Amino acid sequence: MPRYFYVILLTLLCGCLLNCNSTSGTPVSKTDFLMGTYISITSYDDQLPPGKISEGIDSAFQYIRSIERLASPYDNNSLIWQLNNARQDERRQKLSGDLLTLAREALKIAADSEGHFDYTLWPVFRLWGFDTDSASVPAPEKISHELQFVDYQQVSLQGDSLYLPAGMMVDFSGIAKGYAVEAARAILKRYGMKNFIIDAGGNLGIEWHQERTIAVQIRHPRKAEAFWGSFPIKTSCGIATSGDYHFYFLEAGKRYHHILHPETGYPVEGVVGTTIVAPNAILADGYSTAVFAMGQSAGEQFIHSRPMLEGLMITEKNDTLNTWVSPGLAQFFEAGEE
Repeated sequence: MPRYFYVILLTLLCGCLLNCNSTSGTPVSKTDFLMGTYISITSYDDQLPPGKISEGIDSAFQYIRSIERLASPYDNNSLIWQLNNARQDERRQKLSGDLLTLAREALKIAADSEGHFDYTLWPVFRLWGFDTDSASVPAPEKISHELQFVDYQQVSLQGDSLYLPAGMMVDFSGIAKGYAVEAARAILKRYGMKNFIIDAGGNLGIEWHQERTIAVQIRHPRKAEAFWGSFPIKTSCGIATSGDYHFYFLEAGKRYHHILHPETGYPVEGVVGTTIVAPNAILADGYSTAVFAMGQSAGEQFIHSRPMLEGLMITEKNDTLNTWVSPGLAQFFEAGEE
């Protein structure tokens, strides 16, 4: 019987639970609260001294902290906050290092998804107050007003300078966790680690060079301690899940979640959750949001057209949940509790 490691994609607030059935050594694992979620790093590199692994994990966490301070649209010390709140009609900000790389990745994913991942949605998003205790449906006229400033095509990156038209704002946090995961992956590899899992609130970076299999379990979108299904992973990759159960509120009996459609400014309807398996965590993070916003038909076509991606979508119609799984994943996917 094969041995499995279980990775559970929970909400962005609860992080990941990990159970190891291996008998070949004790994993080294640490958890910290960063980027608004619990991030855990677990190494299964039995050939390395635990002290060296621990040092590498600490170094990775330290780097993630620097990314958190760099790109937050909430932090008035970050370049993104300063750019968004500058008073000039047309703003220009010279970027460097991680922020420049993050911006380039965001622009590429936005273009590839034809704006379904749109990093200029921040003016509309903040109207909803999902990050506060007073989230509510904004007045339609407020949404309409802010939608005029949502258009990823109006933002340009020329060399190392980001140009932002008047009234527009950017938010790269849609791929920031995926970027942080990949930055941590690079650090851990420099410390000689070859078998580890980084979980940033459901954004996974898996580095794996063993015969044993990782079993990824998808959280049930409507039952707190149940699982919708699972699938095995045997190679290094990135995995991300987006769901209407991560951040939401109920108003007049209706669920309003945080994944907004860039064209309407309202939560996407008909899709409950998406999970994307990609070559790295940055792509998985961005594309899970984009596919969610596309809806089932366009989302399926998008995944089909990109051989590097696998994924699944949980959709809802007439209070009934259904699952679509990409062909490459379908042969391994095992349904859980409905």
